[in-house]
Amino acid sequence: MPRNPNKTDYSGGLPEHFDAFEIIEDPRTGGNTRHHFGEILFMSVSAMLCGMNGFAEIEHFCKKQIDWLQKWISLPNGIPRAQTLSNIFQIINPDLFRDCLIAHIGKLQPVLKDQIIALDGKRLRGSHSLKGGEAIHAVSAWAAENGITLAQEFVAKKSNEIEAIPRLLELLDLQGQLVTIDAMGTHTHIAEKITAKGGDYLLALKGNQGNLHKEAIDHFDFALRQLDLAKAKGWSVSQEREKAHGRITTRTVVTTTNLAWMDPEIRDRWPQLASLSVVETETIETPTGKRRKRERCYYIGSRADDADKVQRAVRLHWSIENQCHWVLDTAFREDHNQTNTGNAAKNLGTVRRIVLNILKDDTEVTKTLPRKRFEALMDIGYRERLLSLT
Repeated sequence: MPRNPNKTDYSGGLPEHFDAFEIIEDPRTGGNTRHHFGEILFMSVSAMLCGMNGFAEIEHFCKKQIDWLQKWISLPNGIPRAQTLSNIFQIINPDLFRDCLIAHIGKLQPVLKDQIIALDGKRLRGSHSLKGGEAIHAVSAWAAENGITLAQEFVAKKSNEIEAIPRLLELLDLQGQLVTIDAMGTHTHIAEKITAKGGDYLLALKGNQGNLHKEAIDHFDFALRQLDLAKAKGWSVSQEREKAHGRITTRTVVTTTNLAWMDPEIRDRWPQLASLSVVETETIETPTGKRRKRERCYYIGSRADDADKVQRAVRLHWSIENQCHWVLDTAFREDHNQTNTGNAAKNLGTVRRIVLNILKDDTEVTKTLPRKRFEALMDIGYRERLLSLT
């Protein structure tokens, strides 16, 4: 006998102010549904906001917080089991969850202008199957100055980031924004996609760029030896020094907008190419004065920015590693989560990013993210404010 003999419609159930999640359609069919789909989404987001990271923890949280939950949702058949939550997340279309992330950002911060948007990939290491299946790999777009994830695109099996990045760019409003990508994404078709959507790019160079990389090395080697860069027209220099963790790191950026020396055939391949930069990083141990490492990285850009602006853009680009990926691993235990069936790992990963955006968007409480999650667990008023319920 079906578990829903009265044919009750369980496809809705979202509380008020959670309308961004209406994009996600209930994928369940048949007569065995017992829980409102929208309520399951609400319970999952609420539990993760309060420090829960997996389906078993979400179930436990909901059982302990059932009185609070019933203030906002009906729960006609009680709290779903962890396996029920997992089964539902396995069959939700991850593209709809991704669109929900984009819509949710539109509600949190409707207008994002003059942003540095960092694109970078992350592997969900715990999502591989015991049979040797590949772990899921996602490419995220990170608004570096606001500290929020704008969108993400999953890398298809037997594919790579080069194919996922154009699909991700298609989801973004790039008008007036600066897109930064590491050397993996330095390809002409990606630069063309960015400029066609009204954006600018700052792309890292490595040996895979062949003659362009060699020309950059040769040109800067000559300039750094022969020119007085402080006086040379079309050149600028920026230097920052940072002392932390027993070492001093000095980052020197040299940027030129004088590209007449470049091979026209190479230069014309890159749309609106306007600048070339080198970033030299030197690290010295403070107790001994011993140099630990020294390296140079090269960049091409479509803006005629000076070295100070390039220095800032490069530094902000890596905030996606420090403020997003590292936080997901340490605070949300993303790499330790063993969810690997169906679409569950992808959808749970999107929920993490939605919750991270909610926490980052809150500037009234100046606490670390783990403390904010604990505060949401213990303080119902704070939790409801974060969830826009009040």
